[in-house]
Amino acid sequence: MPNIAVLIDAENVLPIHADQIFTHASSLGTISVKEIYGAAAALTAWVEPVLKYALHANLTIKASKGKNTSDIALVIGAMDLLVAGNIDTVVIVSSDSDFSALSVRLRSAGIEVVGMGTEKANPLWRTACSAFVVLQAPSFRPAPAQQPARSQPAAKPAPQKQEAPANPNANQPKKKADSKPVAPTHAARMAIITAFIKEQLEANGGKMVVSALLPALNGLAEYRVDQQRSKRNAHNYLMRLYGDAFTFEEGEGGSFISLRASAPEQPKKPEETPANEADELPEIETAEPEPAEKPAEVPAEEPAPAEPEAQADEQSQAIAAFAARLVDAGIPADAAQQIIGILNENSNLRTVYNKLRAVFGGDTGRKYYQIVKEVGKG
Repeated sequence: MPNIAVLIDAENVLPIHADQIFTHASSLGTISVKEIYGAAAALTAWVEPVLKYALHANLTIKASKGKNTSDIALVIGAMDLLVAGNIDTVVIVSSDSDFSALSVRLRSAGIEVVGMGTEKANPLWRTACSAFVVLQAPSFRPAPAQQPARSQPAAKPAPQKQEAPANPNANQPKKKADSKPVAPTHAARMAIITAFIKEQLEANGGKMVVSALLPALNGLAEYRVDQQRSKRNAHNYLMRLYGDAFTFEEGEGGSFISLRASAPEQPKKPEETPANEADELPEIETAEPEPAEKPAEVPAEEPAPAEPEAQADEQSQAIAAFAARLVDAGIPADAAQQIIGILNENSNLRTVYNKLRAVFGGDTGRKYYQIVKEVGKG
């Protein structure tokens, strides 16, 4: 039987495809080499398949952001196999068209190359391989709920033929139940997508490469509909709409998404704020003169015309001083001026909190809110 080598790009393919990969590879011959390449975060997601199929994990460390270290390591591994001369077929598991030149080189040396990737794999990569296998997204919706609806009509064909008027009406809703419609509203779709992302992250240790999560999301009908309607690219769509529910960060291997432990509690913070905590908001206005004592001391014939101007000057100086303190605390000058305007228009703590989040975004708004409270206390 032909000797097979399986080379997997862990940063480009999800571990949920592991069973399909090795089932197909085994049908081609005897698998002699099993290698997987990727950075630490990507390999962590593959821990279960690595143990199940006894893969040899090749850890790659990127010297700087954006470098394709893992791709180069995979190419080196393939060329080592070419030099050794004991492999008949190389299975390269990736949707990355950068491996096209590698495939052409291996085939010119008489080695068959079988590519495996998602439906979005570049046509150049597909045609460069001897054969290409599309990795099918697993069914994320539970199938047991659909099976009874199909089995019931088959289990009772004879007795139900006598009740012809009732049975056709009963069968029609069962057929409709098999094709589950996509959630009709944006809010409902977001709830389904959020729950799905959380399940994927929990199954992969709480953190994943965004590019590894996207193929799984593409198998979710609600995600496909909602993301297309948003008219944003996939990364921007996730960060803009789900930034409050999950943490997004850049690191070795690309952009990562992870669980935010405190996410469920954050929306409740403004609601739990006691009404009397509004006293903690910074007092920008200067203290007004005591009206009960001074009018008695000043004669009615001398109204002190300069007092309103002096009071306005003191208030302007107080506002400028408070804005300077916000800047010293790390808030940009233009943002500090916007915050001053929000504080002057709103005295309620909860309203100020919500306005800051609306103007500066969820995370930044919460950060500025805390700074404003601290500066106001000082």
